[in-house]
Order: sequence, then C-alpha cells, then structure tokens
Amino acid sequence: PYGVAYDNGMKLEQAYDGRHFPGYHYEQEVLMVALTSRNEPEDTQATTWLYFPAEKEQLERAMLRSGIEDPDDMQLRFIESQFPVEVDNALDFRREGIFELNELATVFAGLSPEDQTKLGAVVKLAEPEYAYQIRHLAENLDLFDFAPGAHTLEELGKYMIRESGRFDYDSNLDEFYNFEKYGLQRMEQQAGQFTDRGYIAYLGAMSLDELMMEDPAEQMDFKMEGMA
Repeated sequence: PYGVAYDNGMKLEQAYDGRHFPGYHYEQEVLMVALTSRNEPEDTQATTWLYFPAEKEQLERAMLRSGIEDPDDMQLRFIESQFPVEVDNALDFRREGIFELNELATVFAGLSPEDQTKLGAVVKLAEPEYAYQIRHLAENLDLFDFAPGAHTLEELGKYMIRESGRFDYDSNLDEFYNFEKYGLQRMEQQAGQFTDRGYIAYLGAMSLDELMMEDPAEQMDFKMEGMA
C-alpha cells in the first residue's frame, strides 16, 4: 500500500568520528588546509579541516578538537587556495602557523579583484618567504605601480598614457606618441620589471626588506594567540 521499496546498492559510511568533522565547503573561503599530527600518516582520517579567514575563536576550537596540545606536533597540508599562484608558490606550509595564515587570508579577502591580481605581481617582484611578509605587501599595495597586461616597453607606455588616467590622452594624436620610449623611461626611473601579470614597480621610501619586516609586537601577539 505504500509503494515499492528496493535496494539501490547505496552504502552508508561513518563520516564523523566524534572529534574530526569531514571536509566540506560551506562558504567561499580563501584558503583550506588540513591540520594533522606529525605522528600521523598523510592519509590519516584524524584530520581537522581549517578554512581561512576565520574568527580566532574558531581556530582555537579547531586546535582543541584536533587533540594536538603541542604546537610543534602540528602539521599543515595545503588543500585549496584562492590566492594568486605567486602567493601559493611562496608559502611553505611546513613552517607557517595557522594564525599567520589566517591574518593573510583576512587581508586578502578585503582586497578588490584588481588588487588581488596586483598582489600576485608584487609577490613576484618582492620574493617574500613567509605569510606575514606577504600580508605586509598586501597592506601596502598603494606603494606599487602596476600596469596589468603590460609585457613590453610599448605596452607599458600605452597603458601609462592611455589608461592610467595620469595624462590627457588624445586618440587623434596616437601616431605621434612614442609609447616605447616613454615605457623605457618609466621603467628606468622606477627600476620596475615585467611579470606574467604585467609591469610592477616599487615606489616606497624604505627598502622592500624593511617593508616586509616583522613587527616584534605582532610576533608577540601571534605567540600569545597560539598559547591561548
């Protein structure tokens, strides 16, 4: 009377072991990593999934839920990222902490799509090695001159004269502009370089190393957070 019931071959599996939630995407996170103990094999089921950016309390709960008490026993494994590929290549998850990664993801999430692309070129130029250095770059993107899509001196000159908004461009005079010469002058003045994303140059007063330098106060804050 209730219809036909049949076995469709589906098998149910235990997805939650009482401590480790299965990995799933519930928002458009910037970064997803797997937190495990260094004593566990890489394919262990005892994995705590972290999604950045997140509230500090969420990360602290995740650490407690993982059952790892000593931070030195933690092991982070890269899963998915919305960072530019230059950022992914610069990060070494074997030496990064979850709070530093979270700070970087928080700053990155607040950037416009154009500035997220610009960050990729900036990282290529500055060659940072740590998440906090990339975060400092992301917080100071206004110190960099960027011509997206410019890969030659002529393209650089055209972008600066036509699209940068710094000049009163007249298309009727196009044949009289020496775009390549102006691009060369610009590049020599700024000591910039071409990247896969376009032309990038640093215009700040301090050196790039100083710009990326870690603030001792920030370092202490991260250590205290990790101990919470």
